[in-house]
Amino acid sequence: MSDAARLLGFAFANADFLFEVDGTGKIQFSAGAGTDIIGTDRVVGESSSRLFQPPGSSVFESTVRTLRPGSRASLRLTLANGKQANVTMFRLPDNGDRISCTISGSDGPTPMGSTTNDAATGLATREAFIDAAAGSASPDDTLTLVNLPSLPQVCARLPTEQSRSLLEALGRTLASSGARMAGRISQTSFGAIANANNAPTSHVARVRALFAEQGLAQTKIEETLVSMKGRDLSPEQRLMALRYVVEKFADSDCAVGAGDDLSGVFTGMMAETERRARELTDKVADGGFEIVYQPIKNLATGELSHFEALARFGSGVTAETIQFVEAMGIANAFDLAVAVKVFNVLETDKSHAACVAFNVSGYTVQSSSSFAMLAGLLARKRRLAPRVLIEVTETAQITDLDSAAKAIDAMRKLGYRVGLDDFGAGAATLNYLHAFAVDFVKFDGSLVKKLGASKRDDMLLAAMLKLCGELGVTTIAECLENDEDIRRAREAGFHDGQGYALGSPGKIPAGTGMAGKGPVGKRKGVVEYWG
Repeated sequence: MSDAARLLGFAFANADFLFEVDGTGKIQFSAGAGTDIIGTDRVVGESSSRLFQPPGSSVFESTVRTLRPGSRASLRLTLANGKQANVTMFRLPDNGDRISCTISGSDGPTPMGSTTNDAATGLATREAFIDAAAGSASPDDTLTLVNLPSLPQVCARLPTEQSRSLLEALGRTLASSGARMAGRISQTSFGAIANANNAPTSHVARVRALFAEQGLAQTKIEETLVSMKGRDLSPEQRLMALRYVVEKFADSDCAVGAGDDLSGVFTGMMAETERRARELTDKVADGGFEIVYQPIKNLATGELSHFEALARFGSGVTAETIQFVEAMGIANAFDLAVAVKVFNVLETDKSHAACVAFNVSGYTVQSSSSFAMLAGLLARKRRLAPRVLIEVTETAQITDLDSAAKAIDAMRKLGYRVGLDDFGAGAATLNYLHAFAVDFVKFDGSLVKKLGASKRDDMLLAAMLKLCGELGVTTIAECLENDEDIRRAREAGFHDGQGYALGSPGKIPAGTGMAGKGPVGKRKGVVEYWG
């Protein structure tokens, strides 16, 4: 068998349809089940855009223009016949402008955790956009950030079909007209990267024209331009600077102005981070923060299960600073400071009834040296273990699963109940459940708030709840803000719940009576809290 035939066999083992496009997107070669996949096998010489429905066709074309030699891209697109497909693209370093493409899995559902493309616009998601831009954008490129603050309200007022059509057209507009890549970075904001030397038509001008065509000329549209220059930055620094810019803009707090470049952004970002790090370090060292306690209750009986300890800072420290500081290695010191405060409260509680959960960062449990200090404290306070629950947070993704599993096992052997926070929010969720033996999991509020909105999402959540039940793991729903939230969480099968509908953060009431048998406390997304 020839090498060419063997390689073709390998390709078909992983795909249903193979094709090659040139730099303009024209198909130069095709092989495989074209008729079954796209309705015809006569595609050579045709534009690749005919293979996909919009806005996927624009996304594919944008990726063709963007893909660098030696780079690979994976997309989830809708084919011309309406089927969903996984599309993989690879540009060989020594093959000119030709890009090798495969289509597979056309009948399968979107894989759980697939976050490459925004379903409404077809553009790259925030994470996919940042990763692609950091790896392939040229210093001669310009990042255009576009914000439409009233977009959700505009779409809500339109008929469903017109709203869907508007978002698809918005995706096509941003992905074309000289854009090397484009992404949706929040519900209201978008990003596009184009070569500044080509002087493409202003993205904002094109978006304004689109909205005018729809009779929406009064829609507010904002623009910020950032140069991608940053030759003195390492790839890691370049990624950090780009992520900082995009996330600041997505949070409507962009401190980056026109004319700035990534080198300047990175310098300013690090100066700001160091200042905030010093501020937080001082607060941790002198105990300059307070702990408040929010109740977690059984959803079936309404009885109190336990409290979660939440750390409250002054106005000078934000959630963004905390995430930076965790990455700089201060998380362990903070974990210890919170644990000490919680133990002090429990030791002075004369009722001996209150059970309290506090958080431990993923950084701490996967670092043997960091965990050793916490483990020493837990061993000394072991007599309080029946009244203490420890919640491992996912602010930092856990990469060393073996070390984290050993740390969790050690805490449980000391008698502490251990659980996972923000469950279901990250791609590693099921890996964590497989790797760690835990007593409880707290489902991320974003999942809980979606209950009843999508049959598919409800089915996925039900499957995770069932799995937890079969493993003997107690489930907690967070962000329960009203009676309807409580009803939905209870009917979905959650054991316990937390949120303002069940109790606000405050001091532990004197003489608190509780069963103390419930398994179960957040660190991200709230400006004034770390808990």
